[in-house]
Amino acid sequence: MSKEGKSRVQEFGYRAPRFPVEFRVLLETSDTGPQVLVGLCTDISADGLAVRMAECLSVGTQVLFMFTLPGSATSLRVAGRVTYQKDGEHGFAFMFSSDEERDLIQKQLSSLGRRTVPLRRPPR
Repeated sequence: MSKEGKSRVQEFGYRAPRFPVEFRVLLETSDTGPQVLVGLCTDISADGLAVRMAECLSVGTQVLFMFTLPGSATSLRVAGRVTYQKDGEHGFAFMFSSDEERDLIQKQLSSLGRRTVPLRRPPR
């Protein structure tokens, strides 16, 4: 993989625990005019998530995510950017606007973590 396709976290070999999940996620982009895309989240961590979708977004594209984690009643909205893309598989890093937003995601993931086993993947 080329260096431009790697995120800073991956370059140093560290990744937050990722949890396998399947839920629908909406992604709002504004690169070529506002549009809302639908994808399937396949795993999530405190740093970002992986999404499978028909459309292909370029590395660096910024999006706004809208989703509800399984078992939660709280809808989340958080910004992110594409850090990896190949054949409809996308990796996104969260771009938190505040410590409170980061804390909310971590709190939601802690309850998810009690119900799932984290994935242990080597860095890309």
